[in-house]
Amino acid sequence: MRLLRLTGAGLSLVMGLIGATEQSRAAEPSPRTPLASLLWPKAENQNPDQAARLIDRVVVVSFVTTTCEITCVIRTRDLAATARSLPGALRERVAFLAISLDSVRDDASALRAFADSLGLEPTQVSVLGSDPATAEHLKAALRWPADRSEPPDAVLVFDRTGQLAMRYGANPLDRPRLARDLAELDRFAHGVGHPPTTGVAPAL
Repeated sequence: MRLLRLTGAGLSLVMGLIGATEQSRAAEPSPRTPLASLLWPKAENQNPDQAARLIDRVVVVSFVTTTCEITCVIRTRDLAATARSLPGALRERVAFLAISLDSVRDDASALRAFADSLGLEPTQVSVLGSDPATAEHLKAALRWPADRSEPPDAVLVFDRTGQLAMRYGANPLDRPRLARDLAELDRFAHGVGHPPTTGVAPAL
């Protein structure tokens, strides 16, 4: 199981890293994206390794706690099943993340046990821990009451440029629709506000 402990005020899943504007000028951070602003609100806390592996990928974000009950478990399993169902080439360009909102209880060992209990594979869903500031920031961004023990039902999908493209809130998750949407989003290399790349999305 792939476990990532994130520090500071947020989790970073920024799609662009560092770029030089001119050879004579120092490198500067790429523009912030909605994905970065949600999951890594303080740019100085950005983790380059985590950001690098998500560059130019469609990112699916869900929320969990290790004590969540049936709905959370089913949703996470549905996301893992969706990951398995994607064609190989598309699967390499989509990242599935399950982010814990219980920073006190959900340490690395608890997250590992949770992932193992669901039979999650590292190539399917990455489970991310969070510190208290991160968890509070995410709850506020999602408008989720701090006293709710169950994580939000929301599943957020960001395009390849880090823009929020879709939000799913129904239970159970519509897996066939999500798989089709991911294939379609993958065609928009420059984001959903730009023309898609040529070719036809793979059949699912």
